[in-house]
Amino acid sequence: MVVPLLPAAAQLSAAALTHGERLWLYLTFAATPIVTEELAPLLAGVAASQGQVRLVPVIVALTLGGWVATTLLYVLGWWRGRWVRRRWPRANATMKKWLRAVRRRPWRTAVAVRFAFGARLLLPLACGAAHVRPDIYLIGSLASSALWSAIFALLGHAFGATALEALQAVRRYDQYAVGVLVGLAVVAWLMIRRRRRARRAAGGSSTA
Repeated sequence: MVVPLLPAAAQLSAAALTHGERLWLYLTFAATPIVTEELAPLLAGVAASQGQVRLVPVIVALTLGGWVATTLLYVLGWWRGRWVRRRWPRANATMKKWLRAVRRRPWRTAVAVRFAFGARLLLPLACGAAHVRPDIYLIGSLASSALWSAIFALLGHAFGATALEALQAVRRYDQYAVGVLVGLAVVAWLMIRRRRRARRAAGGSSTA
């Protein structure tokens, strides 16, 4: 997904763009952050450094594109969460425990939607399923999208190809980082489960 887009960065300075081509470039950058993640704002920054697009408008395009995408995921999570509860009533208690963490810190969760490495699709869905207030989610996710877009677009503008190479190096180990986090979560869950069983056993023996 990343590799086919890299040649585009090298071609940005090849020739001046027409008005229609520049508009298409803005629309492309707006539509791709949810798929290409950090690559889109980095390429946008490179394009701005080459004079093909303007930096502030492309940051706005990235912000709105990422915000709309995460909002659609939020709406989907809101709708599908209800459907899952109706379809599998036994899973309702488990879902409530899983979503309680999102409900406890709705602002932090909403602001984290664009920075949650490995969970950028799941976190907006979880916010919807947890019925985080729409105003909280919309404001928090908009701020998150704006900050995320500005940071990586400015990095692309300042460092160009070097930033793209650094992103590729990080993304090689992204799946391993997610695997480690999942493994730690499983270990923590097993430890908590073991402690609960030990407490139950101790309570049963004292009652006897």
